[in-house]
Amino acid sequence: MKIDSLRQLHQSLIYRNFKYSWQNESTQKLLIKYEFLLEPNIVFSPQLEIEGLDYEKAQRIPKKLLDTLVFHLGLAELPSYWKAACPQEIKIEAEVLSQEQAQWWEQLFMQGLGEFFYTNQIKFTQPGFLKITSVAGSTTAQPSQLLNIFTSPPQEHYRTPYLVPVGGGKDSGLTLGLLQQASEQFDTLVLEPASPAASRLANSSQALRKIKIKRTICPTLLELNAQGCLNGHTPFSAYLAFLSVLVAHLSGHQQVLVANESSANQPNLEFLGQKINHQWSKSYQFEQLFRQYSFKYLTSQPQQAEYLSFLRPLNELQIAQSFSRFTEYLPSFRSCNVGQKQDTWCTHCAKCAFVFTMLFPFVDDVSLSSVVFDRNLFEDNSLWPLFEALADPTVNKPLDCVGTDQEVRVALQLAIDKCQKVNESLPIVLQKATAVLASHPPQKKLLLAWNDQHFLDEKLLTILKSHL
Repeated sequence: MKIDSLRQLHQSLIYRNFKYSWQNESTQKLLIKYEFLLEPNIVFSPQLEIEGLDYEKAQRIPKKLLDTLVFHLGLAELPSYWKAACPQEIKIEAEVLSQEQAQWWEQLFMQGLGEFFYTNQIKFTQPGFLKITSVAGSTTAQPSQLLNIFTSPPQEHYRTPYLVPVGGGKDSGLTLGLLQQASEQFDTLVLEPASPAASRLANSSQALRKIKIKRTICPTLLELNAQGCLNGHTPFSAYLAFLSVLVAHLSGHQQVLVANESSANQPNLEFLGQKINHQWSKSYQFEQLFRQYSFKYLTSQPQQAEYLSFLRPLNELQIAQSFSRFTEYLPSFRSCNVGQKQDTWCTHCAKCAFVFTMLFPFVDDVSLSSVVFDRNLFEDNSLWPLFEALADPTVNKPLDCVGTDQEVRVALQLAIDKCQKVNESLPIVLQKATAVLASHPPQKKLLLAWNDQHFLDEKLLTILKSHL
């Protein structure tokens, strides 16, 4: 359906309310429900169920703080439902938002949905495209007035150092491996429906507590998509940030360790004069913005559910090199979005091509082509356009969670060096890659790089550096 028709038919999305309840104390499950109204008459009712919490510990959370955390998770749900029709206004009835908060969320929508706007060719830069308003009460409150609207739990509530959201890929595997190697205490969080790999990595880890969350998309949204309403990529990592901070407060974690790296900062392409980054909600910019927002509105105390990325100082090439040393994870991890639910690598997407390229220099050929993948992707000539898009800076970067073109070129050069060292003939992809490498020489110093834009404390820095 045309966006102009949709926006005329549905002029606002209203965040009506939220509610939560413990299903019963013995199961220790927290059920959260939301209600959104896409005017004039479409009601969305998403919900989620959190399992594995310590009920007694969770009871220490003051009601106002828990209300605030649950409310904000509902705000993070909104992009998935707003994109069906892109109404001009989002009205917040469930709680009060200050003007500063509303502007923060408008920025999240505009930058986090950049890929959605591009794939649907939506002119999102026009003035007044989206306005978020709070209709629950006054929006004139200043941040300083909002800091102390709730009482924090006692500091001893936050005893477990780390909560680790597990996604099933090499980044999650490396984070778990490094923490276990350093004998650090941590819990895991898996959001379902998840890939079998995520559950497998979490269950095989040494986590003290394994927290599972079942997120249910409202069936009405799926019906609208089937009828031709708009659909596309949303800033999922932003949702995960609010979700993990909620869980960290309930479970008493000092820090939430996500596994986003420096490579996530590179945009994929440009659209309407704006840089479009598939991984924007994994970028340093988002991490910085979220931390600032969280300290103002979700907690004012240090070492209480602090959100940061453990792997931010590293690039994808370094992560692949470090991950390859944890050989026990090679059969278990999965990163392919196409085959994620089926627990497979599709071997025909940009993510598969990227992961294969990153690991090739550091994993023996037999393991990579049989234990991880089922074949040598460098031998498939039909995949060359994917490898070219990954490596050539003059070609738009694929809209997937992949590293920079510079990282891919270094990996390709290392792959060529590896083949030549044992006098193997170059497979077709590496043969074609030589032309790209000649035009855009790789910088092998990437293996020694260190990104100083991070929020790691000295203990985490020591753990990370010890493995490089």
